[in-house]
Amino acid sequence: MERSRRDLLATALWTAVFLVAADLGLGLAFRMPADPTQPPAPVAQYFDFGSSIEAKTRRVVGEREADSSPTALAGWLEPPATGGAARIPGRPLVTAYGQSFTFQVTVPMAKLDSSLVLRILGGPASPASHGYALWEADRRRVRSDVAILGVLASSVRGIDAASAATWQFEAPPLYTYPRYRVEADGRPIAAPPLVRSLADLRGALADPARWRAWEAQLARDDDWYDPLLWRASWLDRSSLARLLRRAWAQRAQRRHLARLHDRRGFREDAEQVRVLRALAGSFVDGCREDGTLPVVLLLEDAGYSDHLARALGPELERKGAVWMGTHAYADPGNPVNLKGDGHFVPALNERLAAELLTRIRAGLDDARAGAGMPGVARAVSAPPTAGRKAN
Repeated sequence: MERSRRDLLATALWTAVFLVAADLGLGLAFRMPADPTQPPAPVAQYFDFGSSIEAKTRRVVGEREADSSPTALAGWLEPPATGGAARIPGRPLVTAYGQSFTFQVTVPMAKLDSSLVLRILGGPASPASHGYALWEADRRRVRSDVAILGVLASSVRGIDAASAATWQFEAPPLYTYPRYRVEADGRPIAAPPLVRSLADLRGALADPARWRAWEAQLARDDDWYDPLLWRASWLDRSSLARLLRRAWAQRAQRRHLARLHDRRGFREDAEQVRVLRALAGSFVDGCREDGTLPVVLLLEDAGYSDHLARALGPELERKGAVWMGTHAYADPGNPVNLKGDGHFVPALNERLAAELLTRIRAGLDDARAGAGMPGVARAVSAPPTAGRKAN
């Protein structure tokens, strides 16, 4: 009996020694690059997926923009972005707010019609609340003839967040945006983030009191915030602990998504859906007040079928808005329509661009005919494609 106990203890000891050695070895062999501007090796990034958000943030934010990772630079509400283009007299100005899915449709649209001047504002996986916040800030500086709000189905989950980092744990973008809720009269009301720029974030990282204040706001306004996933600790030094934290994050994500969406579609009682409808309605109304044609592009990516169109389409129809759902042109469940990274294939983006351009032309014509938006520019050149299709 005594020998069996000694054997058991020896086995446990050697197992612990092996785990510690493996942990240290993995950490030494697969380090993230010291320079945040350099892309990491795939294996190193794999073992880093479970690092805390704070640890990842501190690693990628340098003292200057030039010393920071590209993921730290994109999507910020401040300073105001230009969108890469300015108004040219006699040419319609089109501004798109969204993410890469939106831009991969709108850029080909501008190529189809060279009279368009296209501006694009957004961030990685930008949810509708982030796009809406960019539009609200932008409309005070620039009056576009056409404003396009790109709504990505898989990013609806980010509407109840205040930071892109909390709901994209493994490879977090750092930009922030307001947490919106719906008032009794149906209007969206915002809780502005304390951190609105990379400079703000850099200042918070250097000031413990500001960092605690930012964390406290996330705990209050961001439903994705989890101290175990957010706060840096000794666990960030352990490869095995990072793997366990990543598993915890994936479990939390599955539970969060189950409250929003299932195979039948978005849940009617989900707060994100109520907020999304309020944001879309406010966007349409605000654009019309500005003399801008509002366009809502519903991007149904893999796993969402027509779910976004069913959740939001009736509200857009009620508003008489110009809108388009991508599910009508390609089944997002068919792999032939998607690239390896989940984006639409170029041929599909070109078809979507042609159809979106047709709808914008029709919307501009309707606006001028009804004199409802006297500031809207003259029609763009003759359409290259056939007429509109039903959503």
